[in-house]
Amino acid sequence: MVFRKYWRCMLLGIFALAVAPVSMAAQHCVVLQYHHVSEDTLGITSVTPAQFQAHLDYLHANQFQVLPLSEVVRHLRAGDDLPGDCVALSIDDAFVSSYREAWPRARAYGYPLTVFVSTRSVDEGVRGYLSWDQMREMAADGVEFQNHTHSHDHLVRLKPDESMEDWEQRVALDILLAQNRIQQEIGTAPTLFAYPYGEYTTQLQKLVVSMGLAGFGQRSGPAWSEGNFAALPRFPMNTVYASMRTFPTKVRTLPLPIVSARPPEPIVENDVWQPVLELTFKPEVVNPKRLTCFVNGVPDVEYRWALPKVEVVPKGVLHVGRNRYNCTLPGPDERFHWYSHNWLRRHEDGSWYRESSIKAH
Repeated sequence: MVFRKYWRCMLLGIFALAVAPVSMAAQHCVVLQYHHVSEDTLGITSVTPAQFQAHLDYLHANQFQVLPLSEVVRHLRAGDDLPGDCVALSIDDAFVSSYREAWPRARAYGYPLTVFVSTRSVDEGVRGYLSWDQMREMAADGVEFQNHTHSHDHLVRLKPDESMEDWEQRVALDILLAQNRIQQEIGTAPTLFAYPYGEYTTQLQKLVVSMGLAGFGQRSGPAWSEGNFAALPRFPMNTVYASMRTFPTKVRTLPLPIVSARPPEPIVENDVWQPVLELTFKPEVVNPKRLTCFVNGVPDVEYRWALPKVEVVPKGVLHVGRNRYNCTLPGPDERFHWYSHNWLRRHEDGSWYRESSIKAH
């Protein structure tokens, strides 16, 4: 059964919805984000080994250019051209499946990997995480290891009675400790940072940038040279959102050609249940009113047009915790321009999560 499922996924990856990749130069790149590559972990943070293999098979069969993530960021910062079919592979948390499942499969195609490490779990030898010896073995083969904090805490949350000054010092030390541990054990200093749970504020972004790091979140869309290098997007891959029905569309996406997205602050005030996202399009955009947005996967949205601007307003209300607006606009060659916007909302009492909610990595 497992063998049949693998081949079914692989064939879908090569043939279903397969389209010729665009090879012309561009200043954007699609970054994929994985956590577990396993059949034994929660689907919300996992892809199966067969799914991961199908992704790689599709990229290989369609001649995508898979580049190291640090190289992608260097080119984007400099405004240099990248291949139009650029993809980068990233894995968060340094789970052992990145060693047992992801690395051997990527290595078979010569594809580089970037692993964002939460160093406390590694230092403490927590079951299910990589060891430093395993990481050194991977690093010798070209795998990059980057910063994902030491603690993997929810960085946006203050401790009881904690001042903003104390918060900033605590978070900076958390990031710096991971920075130092990775450099001590692997021998290279990280230049990239992934926010735990994809949660950040404008103040946290400033802190990350001040430490010389480019930040990555967990929101859809390609990274591009005109984006925010404190919170670059990645397409989250999990069992539901990693199917070969949608994978070809995601790896061929283009940036949404906007000048700005407001408000920049993801935190939503307690009395705001329907935050308005304002997008300002570039003057050259054709047919911007073909824009389609989803709020937490639901297309129940009102559009208030005053070109070149549009206000995206949900008809329903946000839930407590993490929320996301995904917006797409049809582009050339059956590709889509894509932009994703994150929101964080607390209960009226200041708490972040319902007791029944899953605190997923």
